[in-house]
Amino acid sequence: MVDDPIGVAETMAEPAASRRRSIQRWLAVAVWAALIGGYLYYMRSRGLTALQAAEELRAILADNWWGPALYIAAYAVRPLVLFPATVLTIVGGLAFGLGWGTVWTVVASNLSTAVAYAVGRYVLSGPAAERIVALIGSLVQRARRNPFEATAIMRLLYLPYDAVGYGAGLIRLPFLPFLAGSFLGTLPGTVAFVGFGASVESLDEGAPSFDLRVLAASVALALAGSLLSRFLKARSTESETTCQHP
Repeated sequence: MVDDPIGVAETMAEPAASRRRSIQRWLAVAVWAALIGGYLYYMRSRGLTALQAAEELRAILADNWWGPALYIAAYAVRPLVLFPATVLTIVGGLAFGLGWGTVWTVVASNLSTAVAYAVGRYVLSGPAAERIVALIGSLVQRARRNPFEATAIMRLLYLPYDAVGYGAGLIRLPFLPFLAGSFLGTLPGTVAFVGFGASVESLDEGAPSFDLRVLAASVALALAGSLLSRFLKARSTESETTCQHP
C-alpha cells in the first residue's frame, strides 16, 4: 500500500474550505441584514415614506454639482437596502431632466444590476438555494442557454428589478450576457420612468403637474418595450422548438 500524503491533505482541506466559505457567506448575510435593519430604522425614526425620502434626495441632487455622483452611488447600493428602483429612476428625471437623467440613470442602474448579481452569486448561494434551483431546473437551463435573451425578456416584462439580478447571480448566468440583456431590457422602461419624473414637479406635493409631451413619449417607450419583449419571447420559443425538432 502506497501512502499519499498529498491526497490526504487535499481531502482534509476540502471540508475546511467549505466551512470557511459558509462562515464568510453567513457573515455577508448578517452585514446585509444589518444594512436593511439600519435603513428601516432610519426611515421609521424620521417617519419617512420611500417617496418622501426620494424627494429629500432630489433636493440635494438638484442643488449641488456633485449631485450626479451621489445619485449614481445611491442607486448602486440601493439593492442592499431594497429601496425601490422605480422611485429612484423617477427621481433622476426630477433632478436632472430627461436627457441627463437618462444618462445618469443608465449608468447607475447597470451598476445596481451588477451589485444585485454579486449578492445573488456570492451571498445567497448555498445548499438551500441549490435545492430551490433544482426544482426549476428546466427554466434555469433555458436561461443559461440564452442568457442575453432571457434577461432582456425578464426586464422588458418588468419583473421585480432586484429579484432578476439576485436570481441571475444565484443560477450563475454568464455575467456579461446578463448585463447586456439587462441594459437592453431596461432601456425603454428607464427612459419612460425618467421621462415621467421630468414631466412632474414633485413626488409628494399633492396632485402633480405634468408635461404632457414628455409623458406621452414615456408611455410610447413603455409600449415599445412591451412589444419588443413579445418579439424576443416569440424568437426564443421558436429557437427552442428548432433545437428540439431539427
